[in-house]
Amino acid sequence: MNIAELIALATVRSGKSRGELAAELGYKNQSKLSKLSAGENKPTATEIIYLAEKANLPPVMTLAEIEGEMNPEFKSLWEKIKTTASNIRNL
Repeated sequence: MNIAELIALATVRSGKSRGELAAELGYKNQSKLSKLSAGENKPTATEIIYLAEKANLPPVMTLAEIEGEMNPEFKSLWEKIKTTASNIRNL
């Protein structure tokens, strides 16, 4: 999953518009989300976790997946975090 897919899923699953999601994140309009979707800006961990919550996805797993995709040089680190998070959820 990439950030554009996450934004789209958060919009659908939350039943909110991009503008509404942007407002909840404290943005004046949806242009910040559009720039994230287009790859013009890199999302923060807070933005990813917020959108994961709105999309009904596990926040830490989603953060690790998107960070791993955006930063391939650290993908193995994020894969370890996903494994750890999964193990904790299964306790």
